[in-house]
Amino acid sequence: MKAGSGLPGAAIGAHTTGAPPANDNERRMVVEKMRLFGDLDVRVDPWQVDYGAELPIVPEEERFDEEIILDIEVSPDQWQPLTPASANPIRRLVFVDGVRRIEARLIVRRGEHICHGAFGSYAVGWVSALANVATCGEPRVDRVVAIGSGEQLPQTVAPLPTLLYRPVSTASPDPDGPLHVLQDEMRGAEERLGRELANADDTLVVADGPLTFEQPLRGAAVGYIKRLFKLYLPTEKLGLMARLGAGERTPIFALRSSHRFARYSWFLRLAPAGPGDSELTGIVRLEVAEAVGADAARRLADATALMLPRFAPRRWRDPRSPQNLLPIGALESHLRRHLGDPRLIRRHIETLITEEARHAGR
Repeated sequence: MKAGSGLPGAAIGAHTTGAPPANDNERRMVVEKMRLFGDLDVRVDPWQVDYGAELPIVPEEERFDEEIILDIEVSPDQWQPLTPASANPIRRLVFVDGVRRIEARLIVRRGEHICHGAFGSYAVGWVSALANVATCGEPRVDRVVAIGSGEQLPQTVAPLPTLLYRPVSTASPDPDGPLHVLQDEMRGAEERLGRELANADDTLVVADGPLTFEQPLRGAAVGYIKRLFKLYLPTEKLGLMARLGAGERTPIFALRSSHRFARYSWFLRLAPAGPGDSELTGIVRLEVAEAVGADAARRLADATALMLPRFAPRRWRDPRSPQNLLPIGALESHLRRHLGDPRLIRRHIETLITEEARHAGR
């Protein structure tokens, strides 16, 4: 698509240079050309994006359960905090992350059927640590307009010639269905970037969030989960987690389920808990594809325990410390700047939708 070719203004300008429509049929053809959204009636949800959708329809789906296997590295009765004394050297450590945001939520109608939609953007990128030198890669930015309930816009939408939103769809009627699509699009971009970066010798890719690909070609990759929504371990092992010192990890356990590939996982404490903090403060979970083998997983677990605590920020520097590692926090700020001003972008989206509704006679 040529830049700006989808803007209603282009069609309006082309028409106004000539004679007005001669009859109802010609007038109807001009209106059809101006219908950027096809036969969908698209309006902006008036609520600000931070508050979610104004009109909920269905509840969220339940999450899947996973099988936990404890006897991978040691038997369950021998579990204790592990402090690696050494690990195979990793020459290059690469952190991969992405940021995403909803810029405008939509209420979309086709006849009597109403569904949810959203304009959203995301950026993914990387920062590497090599010989005490940090290098930041070029961000990859993409924008989508997502519609739920199986609906999809017919063409790319351009609020500005430099803002191109490609249409995507989700079968979900959930108000947050478009947000989940945006998340999936970002995670897919992170996966592609992580695969590329992990295809290098002596490289360890630390992907922020659950690992989404099984096995890199030449290097290694681990998923870094800094928000512990689920502890996985049985109740009798939670006391061991609370006893972890900085740089100590749990033994490796396996996670297996029907909806994801099998992984090896472990918990690691990055920094000691402060006075008044929860006993689990400063603990993150890491995971690697089970396909790498138990020995390789153990070497990676030891390497992360030795290397990652040095990147933990102080509390005054980041409210998500120590889990939001310094390279990840810096990368997130870098990526957000490349998304542009959200208020200005929303204003352009609202203007486009208002003009489209007026020209379509809705």
